[in-house]
Amino acid sequence: MREMSIATASTTVKFHEFPSGNVTHNYQPGTRVEGPIRSISWSKDGDWLGLVPHSGFVEIVSVKDQLKLVKSIQDVNDATCASFPKSGKKHIALGTKSGLVLIYDVKAKNTKKTFPKGSSMITHVDFTAKDTHCVAGCRNGDVLLYSNVTNTLSCTFRVPKSSSVTCLRTNLFKRNLIIGGSNEGVVAVWDSNVNKIKFCMEIHNAPVTSVAFSPVNTDLVVSTGADRQFCFYDIVDNKIIANVSVENSITAVDFSPDGTFFVMAAQNGRVYIYDSRNIQNAIHSFEAHKSAIKHLAFQNRSELASDSSFESNSTESIIPIQSSEEMSKRNSDLFGMFIQVPSSEIIDSIKTSGNSMEGGDSFIHALGLDKNTTIDSYHQEESLANEGVHKWQENKESPTSANPTKTVHEKIGLGDSKQKQLSSTPKLLHQNLKPAMSPIISFNQTASATNVTIAEIQAAAKGAVKEELKTTLEEIKADIKFQATHTTYQMKRMLLDLQMAMVKEFIKVENYCNGIKDDITAESSPQSDNNYLMEENEQLKKRIEFLEQQIASLTLSQNRQNENISSS
Repeated sequence: MREMSIATASTTVKFHEFPSGNVTHNYQPGTRVEGPIRSISWSKDGDWLGLVPHSGFVEIVSVKDQLKLVKSIQDVNDATCASFPKSGKKHIALGTKSGLVLIYDVKAKNTKKTFPKGSSMITHVDFTAKDTHCVAGCRNGDVLLYSNVTNTLSCTFRVPKSSSVTCLRTNLFKRNLIIGGSNEGVVAVWDSNVNKIKFCMEIHNAPVTSVAFSPVNTDLVVSTGADRQFCFYDIVDNKIIANVSVENSITAVDFSPDGTFFVMAAQNGRVYIYDSRNIQNAIHSFEAHKSAIKHLAFQNRSELASDSSFESNSTESIIPIQSSEEMSKRNSDLFGMFIQVPSSEIIDSIKTSGNSMEGGDSFIHALGLDKNTTIDSYHQEESLANEGVHKWQENKESPTSANPTKTVHEKIGLGDSKQKQLSSTPKLLHQNLKPAMSPIISFNQTASATNVTIAEIQAAAKGAVKEELKTTLEEIKADIKFQATHTTYQMKRMLLDLQMAMVKEFIKVENYCNGIKDDITAESSPQSDNNYLMEENEQLKKRIEFLEQQIASLTLSQNRQNENISSS
């Protein structure tokens, strides 16, 4: 597995090892420094980084083996932002100062498609999950949603009570969720399926500088502002979960692929690393740039998100040794909502769970079926039941008040009740759960009635598996239903576009026929003029003959008068 890194952009782009912060590469786009870099974007595999310099052409660099320039896109002028698709790196979306949003084919070195022009300069561009749509943010505050199938503008959004959009992100898993922030301090989440606002909160007292979705919980989002604070929200319950003040203005934020950590870049050029289980204080920080950091992004690594050992290794490598007082403070109720479990206990729990796999299948071993005929197995089951009943009785005598408020810790799912598990074994026997959570022990049992049979354990395991399968099937059904609805919508949209195209072609043919008809009429008009002239000529001939006859008669009468005068 390759090391994970973070890319930070100011006037240059630096690549840092995570979590130490050591600089592995430093890249200067172009030939000279003219201003901060406008945009950065990782490819899906994390080998390429697309960046848009302050002036000049879009560049794509590779960090796979060594830092090198892969491509300089000189076919597109005045680019302002860039984003790789979620599915690959063959294409890249670009936004321009003139309001154009286009898809560039990196391999073929040409523009594959161009979307309808925006109303002003494009400042942000991103793809939705599965690349079904392309989202673009404009300087005037318009958020444009383009269909990547029909190449048309699907809808336009705006941040409520705002005339700008300062940041824009899409959800990695739900293609219909888009989040944005504005200069007016408003954070909004849109649902593109219904073209409506799903969540809106006016919490910052200064421009919102960055937003991000949690990679493990689609309902959890974070925003940072120039007012020196960052906030966590629950977009389903429509409420603020946490509001933390910091010493410097935050300019960018991003989650690690597994959601265990989130990092923030500050105006003073430093990067701060936070543990998602304790967001009050940064666990590590390092200086990345001498000037303000404009962009920050974790390197895409799909294998890191699925590596169960990443959490323990990273925690051990960056969390410093603290005094008992500091540890007590870190493990206190940060928001009056929960008690934090120390990282050392989490690590020990993970190691204990890993050791339980040695010597055979963890599922059979945990249930005791590999030695269920021995006396030791019976005593082990009896001791577990006695311990569970005893703890339940203690909890019953001194109950604690339950707080229904969901916290960041619970939302991200990194607490002691949701530890990463290295095996497929249910944790009913691995963890010291309260009997209220255990399907094996009943509340009506006493310490004397502690005989738990293998059949009951098997029935409990079957019930847990059945419930899990039922939940999974419901999620699959919902996803299939959504896919079918979306496909039907796309087909209807395409049929409508086809019908409109046919109508346009019919109008063109009709206009062409009318033109031909007019041309024929124009060609036939000289013949009618000729007929008219012929009739005029006939009438003139008759008129001339009549005049000739009149002249002849007048001449004859004049001659006669002359003869009479002569004879007289």
